[in-house]
Amino acid sequence: MTTFKEKLLQVIKNIDSEYFTAKQLYGIMQTHSTAERKAICDALKELEENCQIVQDAKNRRYRLVKEGDYGTAEFQGNARGFGFLIREEGEDLFVPASKTHGAFHKDTVLYRKTGGSADEAEVVKIISRGMTHVVGTYDKSNNARFVIPDDKRFVSDVYVQPKMDMGAKNGQKVVVHITVYPEDNRNCPEGEIVEILGFPNEKNVDMMAVARSFGLSQSFPHACQKRAEAIPQTLNEHDLNGRRDLRGRKIFTIDGADAKDLDDAVSIARNGDGTFTLGVHIADVSNYVKPNDDVDKEAFNRGTSVYLPETVFPMLPRELSNGICSLFEKVDRLTLSCEMTVNKQGKVVDYDVFTSVINSCHRLTYDEVQAIFDGDGEIAAKYSDILDDLFAMKELAEILQKKRNKRGNIEFASKEVTFVHDSKGNVVDVKLMENTFSHQLIEEFMILANETVAEYAETCYYPFVYRVHAKPDEAKLSVLLALMRGLGINVKRTQEIHNSVLQDALMQAKLTPYFNLVNDVMLRTMQKAKYSDVNSGHFGLASRCYCHFTSPIRRYADLVVHRVLKTALSGKMTDKALAAYTDMAYDAAQQASLREKIADEAERKADDVKKCAYAERVIGQTFDALISGVTERGIYAELSNTVEGFIPIECLGARLTYNPQQFCLYNDAVKYSLGDAITVQIVSVNKQACKIEMARK
Repeated sequence: MTTFKEKLLQVIKNIDSEYFTAKQLYGIMQTHSTAERKAICDALKELEENCQIVQDAKNRRYRLVKEGDYGTAEFQGNARGFGFLIREEGEDLFVPASKTHGAFHKDTVLYRKTGGSADEAEVVKIISRGMTHVVGTYDKSNNARFVIPDDKRFVSDVYVQPKMDMGAKNGQKVVVHITVYPEDNRNCPEGEIVEILGFPNEKNVDMMAVARSFGLSQSFPHACQKRAEAIPQTLNEHDLNGRRDLRGRKIFTIDGADAKDLDDAVSIARNGDGTFTLGVHIADVSNYVKPNDDVDKEAFNRGTSVYLPETVFPMLPRELSNGICSLFEKVDRLTLSCEMTVNKQGKVVDYDVFTSVINSCHRLTYDEVQAIFDGDGEIAAKYSDILDDLFAMKELAEILQKKRNKRGNIEFASKEVTFVHDSKGNVVDVKLMENTFSHQLIEEFMILANETVAEYAETCYYPFVYRVHAKPDEAKLSVLLALMRGLGINVKRTQEIHNSVLQDALMQAKLTPYFNLVNDVMLRTMQKAKYSDVNSGHFGLASRCYCHFTSPIRRYADLVVHRVLKTALSGKMTDKALAAYTDMAYDAAQQASLREKIADEAERKADDVKKCAYAERVIGQTFDALISGVTERGIYAELSNTVEGFIPIECLGARLTYNPQQFCLYNDAVKYSLGDAITVQIVSVNKQACKIEMARK
């Protein structure tokens, strides 16, 4: 039997015009009574709730749903009440405060586009909550108990009942679990405190607050930890079955001085024909972490290790990451090796991938290797048995670097920093991390191994997890090109942008005072690299085929790559295995990309918190800086150590005009442009919002 709603829908479909009104339907269906008209209105409301028609809120017109009217997205809140819908495809959509309908920051929502604007939408339904735990400051004033969120995009304080506060003290940083969400934004959510982090000025509380806000933990679920503890920490003869024994070779690790998860080792030999045999030997984590076991499930959930200042949140329990999988000096370890024969032009003319066992003869640091290259005799004597190997590696790395630059590799300047702390844990200095040739040497070798195994997998048509990087977005690229031309950089734009064009522009910028500016804007112009089960190349590296193979201790994608390679090498890539790895590669790529994004956000936030702590100690001091951003509200200035602050336009003197095309503020007497040198004073720090205010001196 046809319902009234179905009859009404059929009438709507037969209307000639795209839009219709309730009044139109009254006439078409010849309704006369109030009850009949109410039935039409009720049916229209139900059709709208079922996403079958869309209402234009401005003039009360309706139309049938078209493709693109509805969709799912992540809601990004704003302290002022409105928000944005972050979509996987397409531009972000604006949501007015009146149309958020109870959505909170990071919620996954069903939305519909509104008729008022092409880029405006309203939240229809909340599919899942994004923030079930909130980090904030406990406020117990006036007998009311609230947690004030650190992240102001979570637009409401959280009410805590007296017996749900764990005895927290006023002003402490806490983690609150949301137990009740309001149906709209007019009421506060309710929650219970589940962890007390401590007072803000206590050691490491700031980093724990960042970690908890991103759901990071150093502890592992009981079943995962128990499984890790059951894994033997030494090898036996059975472990060596079927492996190539490389324990007699000169193989060693080169890492940072404070690194504890050593997952890559290298070796080299000069051949009589002038070629090199480069060995890259990677910890065989897949020997210990099996698909769908308790450790694997947790590793998949985490996706990657996260490195905050002085604190690591590992992907794997320490029994693995700092134990049996770490390639320590003078101990036997299981590895997956990629040995490549490389000619004098840097081309891999032959390669072999195989399971192995090694015994690292040395644990070198980047500083030691660089000191040897710089002529330090004392350190050279310490490693006299591998000096020839190190200088052969230096020669090969230079060849590889030259080859990559020739094909268009874009070499960005490193912006990584290290924080200097006093005995109480206070930040007393911020320093740029040095990127010496010893770092670049290892990077070149890892890139070559990653390309080699990726090309092997692609040639064999195996399911795989690739590392892909798309070309820059055209709109952002146009802004970058305009900026560089304005700075006098000759940009050789072709029909389709090529790596070498941007590489050449960056090289030109190195000869100007604007290198840091061009470097930063070009970085922001680039799309984010991600993981995919489909190879589409890596634009930034100018690589046709690339993957991550070299860090399975800290990246889940690498672990899946190892599993595929080992199955193929053992001759067990059956139809069943192919089907299983096809699903595994897709799932791993999606999850690893998501978790990498979260890790990047957490690491940036932690750095910002530390930079604010440093800036607070130097309030009133004067520094040389460069203008790193220009808006109609003022300018951003960056110190040489990357600490950045904002100077409001009212603090810059006389009335200024903003020119977005030339990235400047100006008047007849003065001009503030991107990249200009400026002297600034630290005025104030808002640690809660991670904002530093400066003044021009």
